[in-house]
Formats: sequence, structure tokens, C-alpha cells
Amino acid sequence: MTFDANIWIEQLKQKVLDEFQKRVIFIGFQGSYKRNEATPESDIDMVVILDKVDICDLKAYRKIIDTMPHREKACGFISGKKEIQNWTKSDLFQFLYDTKPLYGNLKDIITEPAKEDIKLAVKTGAQNIYHAACHCFVFDKTPYESLPALFKMTFFILQAEYFLKTGEYVSTKRELLKKLYDDDREILDICLKINDIKNRSVSNEKSEQLFKKLIDWCSNYII
Repeated sequence: MTFDANIWIEQLKQKVLDEFQKRVIFIGFQGSYKRNEATPESDIDMVVILDKVDICDLKAYRKIIDTMPHREKACGFISGKKEIQNWTKSDLFQFLYDTKPLYGNLKDIITEPAKEDIKLAVKTGAQNIYHAACHCFVFDKTPYESLPALFKMTFFILQAEYFLKTGEYVSTKRELLKKLYDDDREILDICLKINDIKNRSVSNEKSEQLFKKLIDWCSNYII
């Protein structure tokens, strides 16, 4: 039987509403399924915000997830209203723009990040990739295996940086690629093709070249 993500998402939404009823503030989903970039291996990233969340609520939500077919696909974020309202604003750019609402409206809960918040998100993201790339290159026995995950994160930095420059949120990698130039375009092009590495080994020379490109690119966004 073919897996239908839309049916799955609707089923989970209804189960959350049945369980928590008026305590539900927001339900949505994000990630590759929201961007129509999902592969058979993709998780479904759900977002659930309740009036508050304690360990009993987490147990109830886990029980709901356990009743879902293809339970292994379930992933995402759950929070109380107060916590998300007080979340670091630089963390909320992707969260706000990349989440498709199913119930409620995120903009009724959180304010849009300011320009300075988005600038901080770009720099912090570059710092995180820079650190992870250097760490993997030095310490991992097979560092090339880390490259797909590292390059995947570059998309979110480029997305935020393009929004800063233009005010346009481009939701998919392929659409964003058409709008970029020079090093940014090259990095996103690698990001789109990098999953091939999951299925084969690469030479040490090629791996080193990719790490160099990634680290140099991150450095430009940090300095």
C-alpha cells in the first residue's frame, strides 16, 4: 500500500485534537514534506504547541505517536505556549516561515524575528556548521559520511541570507538555486547533489575538497 503523507498528517492532527482538545494552541508540519522535497527516507516533522507541556503530556503524545502507522516517520517539535513565546528570536526564523499550519496560527503566538535576529541566525548557523565540519574532518574515521548532513544545513543559512537581502522567503532548494550566484550557488548545488555520497565512498582527495569548500564558505559568514 502506498504511503500517503497527507492522510497520515491529518490522522495525527485529529488524534492530537481529540486527546488535548481546547488545550491545543497550534498544529502544523515543516521540513521536506512541507517543501515537497521528501524522499522515501524522510521524516514527517510535526509541530504541536499546547497551553503548557509537562511529562504527562509528553507521555500522552508519545502514546498517540505509537498508534500511528509508519511510526518511524514521526518526528518534530512539541512545546508549551509560554516556552515558544520566550524562545530565542534568532531560532524562530525558520520555525515561523517553514511551518505549514493545520490548526491555529503561529503569528498569533510569536512575533516575527527582526532583521538583527535573522542576521544572528545566519551567523550562528555558519558557526555551527564550521565547528561540526572541522570536528568531523579531524576526528571521524570516515569523515565523508558526515558531508550530506553538513551540506544540508547550508540551505537554511542561504534561505535566511536571501530573505535578508530581498525580503523573499524561498521555500525550496531548487527555486533558491536559481536566484543565487558564485560561492553561494556552488554550495547549494553541492547540497542538492550530496546525497549520492550516502551510497558510495569518495576518495580522500574529493572528500578533502568538499570539506575545504564548506569550511571556507562558512568562514566568510562568520568573519
